[in-house]
Amino acid sequence: MEKPSLICIGAALVDETYQCYSELLSGTSNPAKMHKSAGGVARNIAHNLALLENNVEIITHFGFDADGNWLKEECKNAGIGINHSLTNNTNTGKYVAIISPNGELYTAAVSTQFENQITVEFLETKVTFFKTASLILMDCNLSKESLEWIINFSRNENIPCIIEPVSIEKAERLKDIDLSKVLLITPNMDELKAINFHQNRNSKKTLIKNVIEKGVQFLWVRNGKEGSEIFSKELNHKQNAPQANVIDSTGAGDAALAGWIHAWLEGETPEKCVEYGHAMAKIVLEVHGAINDKLNINLLKENL
Repeated sequence: MEKPSLICIGAALVDETYQCYSELLSGTSNPAKMHKSAGGVARNIAHNLALLENNVEIITHFGFDADGNWLKEECKNAGIGINHSLTNNTNTGKYVAIISPNGELYTAAVSTQFENQITVEFLETKVTFFKTASLILMDCNLSKESLEWIINFSRNENIPCIIEPVSIEKAERLKDIDLSKVLLITPNMDELKAINFHQNRNSKKTLIKNVIEKGVQFLWVRNGKEGSEIFSKELNHKQNAPQANVIDSTGAGDAALAGWIHAWLEGETPEKCVEYGHAMAKIVLEVHGAINDKLNINLLKENL
């Protein structure tokens, strides 16, 4: 068996984005252009990492349906290994986003069986495979029990573990889990509050300190147009947002995390990893969908 350098655990979805031609009106239909692509947070990250010539395997769920067959082919064509994923007689997940004319996400909806399929019992069948990883990335589409199992496994096996919170609701799954020795968590401010039991009265500094004191090595707080900040016990570094001709914001955060991981595996400093992340975000912001198919190592370096 070929040894993977990266294992991504999380959702793989069919993404449908509807970019409206004019200002959105509630309570009525809005003319829009539809774009279909492969999505899901962990899958997007895996796809970007594969385009950067990393060896990546995804643990996810596919249904025995047309969407599942299409999504599998998209993963294979991207260079993502899917041999350890689960396929069964349930629907493949779907994400539908409504995008404003300026490329910003207006609202979205998701339907997926993923959380109920990738269980602790399923994960336990993959222990031998997990031990081959040099890094494990997971998104919080997993259940709290599965998240906790992977974190504990990674800690016990000394495998670096990275967590992408995904959303406010799903970030709450981390609030009372032992996060010690987690390499990186990547929330926005609302997700950071959710990890902190929604302690809205606490200052940003206190919220960050609370997570670091749980034993998380790095906390990368993403602030959209305001850029991002990365923290550790010794580090407090702010990076301005990249200048981009924004077409579609879908997948920008996923691309940024893929850039951070790629740089980290190349031995870069945390600050330089953030720079790589911002470059990746710019590359994806300037195209429709969550992936820029033209991505390669040279394009990434050109945008640094």
